[in-house]
Amino acid sequence: MGGRRRGGRILLVTLAALGAASCFLPIPRAMRPPEPLVADSAAANAAQRDSIAAAEREAARRDSVARAQREAARQDSIARALREAARRDSIARAERAAAARRDSILAAERAAALRDSLEAARRDSLIAAARRDSLASIELARAAGEAELAELRASGPVYVAVDEAARLVWDTDAEAALATTLLPVIRREGLDADIAASIWLLVRTDGRVEATAIQVSSGDQAFDAAAMRAARGLLFAPALRDGRPAPVWVLREISLLMR
Repeated sequence: MGGRRRGGRILLVTLAALGAASCFLPIPRAMRPPEPLVADSAAANAAQRDSIAAAEREAARRDSVARAQREAARQDSIARALREAARRDSIARAERAAAARRDSILAAERAAALRDSLEAARRDSLIAAARRDSLASIELARAAGEAELAELRASGPVYVAVDEAARLVWDTDAEAALATTLLPVIRREGLDADIAASIWLLVRTDGRVEATAIQVSSGDQAFDAAAMRAARGLLFAPALRDGRPAPVWVLREISLLMR
């Protein structure tokens, strides 16, 4: 019994050894079982994942680019809107400035017109006042002249103090009037051509002769009368006192040869 048991154990050990050794022997390719597809599936999955990741990255990139483009478009639109607003604001400011300038010009023109109107009114007032004063002064001077003329007429020939003496205005008309008055008398009376009479002439402020008086007779009453008539037709530049015309008595020799 004991020998059979030992023999069985030896057989089992031998078989086990043979089985173990057979595990290390190469197996022919034809006899090999097909290799598992686990590695290929993992690689495919990895490749798919990489492809998906790449697609996702590309999509993300494109989305980022689109977002950037949209943001750039938005910023450009905002910039255009800001530029347009700035342009409109500039135009509005320019229009307000132009309106203010027009208002200022209109205000200046109205002020100038008002000043001109006030100045014209003041000037007219001054002119009217000056005219009134002048008329009053002329009236006073005329009244004074008439009073002085009446006094001189009443008093007869007297010396009157003046700043500038009366001057005879001699022209062809005066010479013709003198000859027309004196020459017929000289011829009719048979008098000498150089006959003369000294006559006082009261010269008014307008240069006309107001009255006459014989100072030295020519010796012929007809000639004296003609000489006084001729003297009344003479014209003088009036005498001046304080820059104003004044009546005076003037002594002149009246003859055909007078100048």
